[in-house]
Amino acid sequence: MLEGDTVTLRCRCRREMSVTTVRFCHGDKEVRMYLLGTELSLSPLQLNHSGQYHCGGWMNSWLPLWAQSVPMTVTVHGPPKLCTASSSLAFLCPSLTFPEYLIVLWCPPS
Repeated sequence: MLEGDTVTLRCRCRREMSVTTVRFCHGDKEVRMYLLGTELSLSPLQLNHSGQYHCGGWMNSWLPLWAQSVPMTVTVHGPPKLCTASSSLAFLCPSLTFPEYLIVLWCPPS
């Protein structure tokens, strides 16, 4: 992903159970907590958004259960650098283009 892009992190469980009181963390720091929402949008992406993310939430079943996802890595790259050819012509360095991503953080089974 490149600086300026948008990425959405969605926290949900593998099973068809709803998830409430979702907490998103970047490393060990809590980024946001939602009582009903399950998505975190990072926009516009900045280099400091790079790192490990995970989520946790209450799974609604006959017995409420707190579940936490495995960590997931987000890598943000800076803009392409301008290179100069020996003939003094300027051109963009080749780089990968990254489409907008939807990253799903799956809650592990209980």
